[in-house]
Amino acid sequence: MGSQDQHRRPDLMGAVRNDLASKQAAADAKAAPEREQAEKQAKADAALYGTPAWDALSAVRKHRAAQHVTRKGEKGGEAA
Repeated sequence: MGSQDQHRRPDLMGAVRNDLASKQAAADAKAAPEREQAEKQAKADAALYGTPAWDALSAVRKHRAAQHVTRKGEKGGEAA
């Protein structure tokens, strides 16, 4: 019976992996609009750098804008 258990275990592990992957995909899809909005806000905030409006931003928004510019630079994309 031991060999039968070994043959069933990969199927069980595969099913668990597939279930977790589908749950993660659903969570990612649900969070996408909020993530896209935050990305747009960070890009807009980064465009304010060097202006009086930049000085008025909170430290959190300045930090997010800096992260946005850094990520875009690492990917070779357009910096805001």
